[in-house]
Amino acid sequence: MTEVGSPTMLTKMRAFLHGEKDTALLEAMRQAGRTAYEELLTAERLRAQLAAEGLTVWQATPAVESQFLATWNAYVLQILGEAFLDADYAADPGTVGYVPPVTLGQVSEWFSAVEGWLSRARQARVNPDYDLAAELGLPAALPPWVEVTPCPPEHLAALLAAIPPVREHAEVALHALESGPVPKESRKAVNRLRQMTAEAAAAVDYALGLRTARHDARLHELIENNLKQALELWFAVGQLAAMPRLLDTHYRPAARPDLARLPGGPRFDPWALTDPASLTRWQRDSKAVQAVREMWQFDPDPAATLALKDTIDAALRSGDIAYYQISGGASCYFECPWPALFEVRRPVRIGGVNMKVLQQFTIRVSADDVPKGRPFIRKVVTGPFRTTNEIDYCDPDGRH
Repeated sequence: MTEVGSPTMLTKMRAFLHGEKDTALLEAMRQAGRTAYEELLTAERLRAQLAAEGLTVWQATPAVESQFLATWNAYVLQILGEAFLDADYAADPGTVGYVPPVTLGQVSEWFSAVEGWLSRARQARVNPDYDLAAELGLPAALPPWVEVTPCPPEHLAALLAAIPPVREHAEVALHALESGPVPKESRKAVNRLRQMTAEAAAAVDYALGLRTARHDARLHELIENNLKQALELWFAVGQLAAMPRLLDTHYRPAARPDLARLPGGPRFDPWALTDPASLTRWQRDSKAVQAVREMWQFDPDPAATLALKDTIDAALRSGDIAYYQISGGASCYFECPWPALFEVRRPVRIGGVNMKVLQQFTIRVSADDVPKGRPFIRKVVTGPFRTTNEIDYCDPDGRH
């Protein structure tokens, strides 16, 4: 951990010239969030106490499970935030106390979430009737990754630094889950959890094998995606090991897009995100054809984009959402790739956003500002929506 004192005038000038932002608020949040390490020790002592009493996690009360899960989430988020700050400081010692905007945004996402999980861990410690699963949809996903192309080398360094402690504690939690008698009806679920840990380890091993002294943006992207996938898997493993009833009642492994559906694959459909009701119109528009092609070219993680679309498709099939038309018959968003509008029929969580009944939403996927050094946009956009004659082709090259 790099000590951050009051920045000198020279440091401020360097940061200004580099377009970096002050981390004073983040450093205060880092300090406050370090309580997560104390909570983790408390949770580990409680786990040991259960074992001494001849009990396993399978026999823990909902409050104890909730304490384990909330503590785990706070710990992982704190580790990630600190790793990204420290990696940036190490890469650029001349601007310690300042980071690029993309790093500031990512660390803010993580540190902001730590507080809520720490609060819930404390609530579970004092209320024997507390049940986190009755309050939140679990297991929770990591806050969205802030996309940036190309991936800064310090971000890769931060991911690599965060993985060992996250992996170690996830495997400890899984070992505790397996150390006692596993209920017969849950053996398949535990095997699936073990499979997830193997998948995470394989993703990291492959990423490490890809490292080379030569710089290649595509190679960095591939390494980054593998490391992110591993962290997401271990984040889920830690939660499921903390609250094993989720294995049978709440959790279903997320479907990963088939490689054949990704750009370059034999079943890739560049119009996969476009509103079916207006698809023909856009396919006849040469500017739209070019815009969609460029959107996919600039997408740093097409698998994540298709995974978001798959989540929406699953919600459509289950009846949780339905297609929506605004007055006048418009059925799609005004911006490339012109996705459909939806209305929520039952409470649902899509793209990390919890939505209520009758809420309108769509997705925004845009590479418009990527050439300017800004992140690729992939997120849920909520309504209400209104009719417009504007068409945004989201042209990264500025030709249209």
